[in-house]
Amino acid sequence: MQVIYHRAELQVTADGSHTLVHPVMGDTYHSVGGALSESEYVYIGAGLNAVGGNRIKVLEMGFGSGLNALLTLREAMKRNIEIVYHTIELFPVDRTVIESLNYERLMPQELYRLFLDIHSCDWDKEVEITSYFRIKKIYASLEKAFLEGEYRVVYYDAFSPDSQPELWTDEMFGKIYDHMEHNGVLVTYSSKGEVKRALRRVGFEVKRLPGALGKHHMVRAVARKNNDVL
Repeated sequence: MQVIYHRAELQVTADGSHTLVHPVMGDTYHSVGGALSESEYVYIGAGLNAVGGNRIKVLEMGFGSGLNALLTLREAMKRNIEIVYHTIELFPVDRTVIESLNYERLMPQELYRLFLDIHSCDWDKEVEITSYFRIKKIYASLEKAFLEGEYRVVYYDAFSPDSQPELWTDEMFGKIYDHMEHNGVLVTYSSKGEVKRALRRVGFEVKRLPGALGKHHMVRAVARKNNDVL
């Protein structure tokens, strides 16, 4: 299978880190208020750090620039835990664009080298980046992606419901719910009413949290599979 790469425009966000602008939809991959800050807050702080365990399986919807994967790797090294990281992407970003991101100036050289290793590794194959971090980049749409096993954490980082409404449906959230551990956590920057209702309909317990970078809210949803009561 041939992987088709796409170019995207760079944009500097308010915290100095780059995000990318999708060439067709025009959406940014991360908040213009701060790409790095948003990812740390929503996906690491409210997601990965909300669960325990020494071995955590993560699913990401929307690999994009690879920033969420990078921060998860950094956290795995910091916490001395093992992460198995599966990430879905239908429109991979061209390597020359990735190398133009200013992340090299924002992190230790060793970590930046591992970031490039993540982008270099084969698609649709689980690859060991370090003893703490294994990644499988799935080249597919969420509709067609084959999900394996159960995930403890899900980063739902698709483009907005306005841009990609087909990814914020009962069907898509139900597919993910079926592949989550009991008490697994899904986090997303979107707190739209339609998103929360779809999550609840397929079995998630939904909580609205303060949003990142001045945004009013975000969502953390828990996969309650044994009819637990808080």
